[in-house]
Amino acid sequence: MKKLEDIPKKSIFEVPDGYFDQLALQIQSKTEQLSPAKPVRTWSLALRYVLPVALVAIALVFVLKPKAIEETEELLASIPSEHLVAFLHESDISEQDLLEMIQLDHKDVDSLNLQLHADFLLKNADVNELETEL
Repeated sequence: MKKLEDIPKKSIFEVPDGYFDQLALQIQSKTEQLSPAKPVRTWSLALRYVLPVALVAIALVFVLKPKAIEETEELLASIPSEHLVAFLHESDISEQDLLEMIQLDHKDVDSLNLQLHADFLLKNADVNELETEL
């Protein structure tokens, strides 16, 4: 067997002549050929993802919006007065509290007073007394 010292030493890695002189030129030529990268536009990404979500949210607001006030008033008008009176008698709301919650103008108050006077007269009037007065 050969001894390690007997094997001739030679450098297997040799740099060709002028390699480092040409290296910088080769790198520059490769980088000049590449086209500049297009910048990523954040607005286009935002519009791509945020705009559809915003449109869906706006559509849901219009689709799921609460019913109009007119529809609510129509619904309340369809409830018989007897049921409303029975509910108010069963609840713990006093007449004073109810009047404070309701905002009435002068026309409404006058019409309620006239109606109350007419109801009182009809309930308490005696037919015989009316005939004698006539």
